[in-house]
Amino acid sequence: MIPLALKDLSGEAREWDLPFTNAEYRDRANKVRNEMRKCGVDTLFVSSPANLTYLTGYDSRWYRRSTPTGLAINTDDERLIFFDDVSHQGLLEAGTGIIRHGALFSRFRDVTQHDWIYRNTCDDIVATLKGLGWLKGVAAVEHWALAPGGVALRHIELRMAEAGAAIKDGSWIVDDVKLIKSARELEYIEEACRIADAAIEAVKSEFRPGMTEIQVQGIAHYAMSKMNGEEPAIRTSCTSGPKTRAHHPVPTRRKIVHGDIFLMDICGSVHRYHGNLARTFSVGEPDPRWMSLSERSAGCMKVVMDAVKPGDPCERIVEVAQAYLASVGLGDKGWFVGGYDLGVAIPPDWVGHTYLNGRCFRRADMNPGMVTNFENVLDVLEGWPGGYGYQFVDTLIMTDRGLEVPSTLPREITVLAG
Repeated sequence: MIPLALKDLSGEAREWDLPFTNAEYRDRANKVRNEMRKCGVDTLFVSSPANLTYLTGYDSRWYRRSTPTGLAINTDDERLIFFDDVSHQGLLEAGTGIIRHGALFSRFRDVTQHDWIYRNTCDDIVATLKGLGWLKGVAAVEHWALAPGGVALRHIELRMAEAGAAIKDGSWIVDDVKLIKSARELEYIEEACRIADAAIEAVKSEFRPGMTEIQVQGIAHYAMSKMNGEEPAIRTSCTSGPKTRAHHPVPTRRKIVHGDIFLMDICGSVHRYHGNLARTFSVGEPDPRWMSLSERSAGCMKVVMDAVKPGDPCERIVEVAQAYLASVGLGDKGWFVGGYDLGVAIPPDWVGHTYLNGRCFRRADMNPGMVTNFENVLDVLEGWPGGYGYQFVDTLIMTDRGLEVPSTLPREITVLAG
């Protein structure tokens, strides 16, 4: 294995502006180093696309499964070493991210080897880290990263061990650090929430019976684009009529007609920071049971905001919400009552690594600077006229004073002209 040559990629954005100052990016890297020390990790290979954006501002429209684009960080060295394919040299030099030290590899090299497209590049990365002296202690990779593929990450870890490093799992080191947002990050999230509100308002004003779910999605996306909202990290949901019995479907060519209930679940996105929002609509006056359900369900938000205080465990939100829904006769209809942390995200996922029920990946407390969504998704399995479900989703921001909800939109069903 031959170490890659380190290149000076300047680190000063030249073609477009970075969303944060150099000082904030340096502060993030130092916080990650401190977290690494707590975890007993000397060198961390960061490959999660969202974490690369968080630490450097790097953003790309394609994170290949076979290409281990990543960033190495060491507790005893101020340098961050960015690894990427040579095809992205222009992307790096044009100013996407503060990347001062880059090591560029070629995916297309020794075609005589089996699985050569990832093995060569992984070997190059490890050889470079060994040459820097970064594999003499404990090394870790992010096994829960969405890119590259798990096979490539395991190969990097194997080669690190062969180079003399002790191995730990580094999956959540950066994610734990980025749970608490800076003032600037919160500004972007609040802007993303305003963009999501504007998308829902556009659907309210521009929907006409007979539009397809895809066309309604287009209304929302156009409204967000006009406000410089970016592509969200999960595809937008527009689900109508009998399809509301399904969870996480994509918009289709089904026409939304008089009498239908339909659901919109979207995220506004600003500099890859997300604000989640979902609302329910009825085309024409709905069956009275729908309005009764939505009015009772909507009251859940105020109860949660009054009850949950800074420093409370995330589980407190779910406990309060479920108790409230049971008290108004909706305890048996909750398909998902909860949420997860939000922030910087890259397709195909905006979901963080902590859930409000505390049972997925890592648990956390609602400390000031914490941002989550809150989902109140109810199933009506008996199928009232118009559909099978209702939901609202909001973004929650914990401050020193308590929870804040950026959205100003009502949570009851919005009745559209049929």
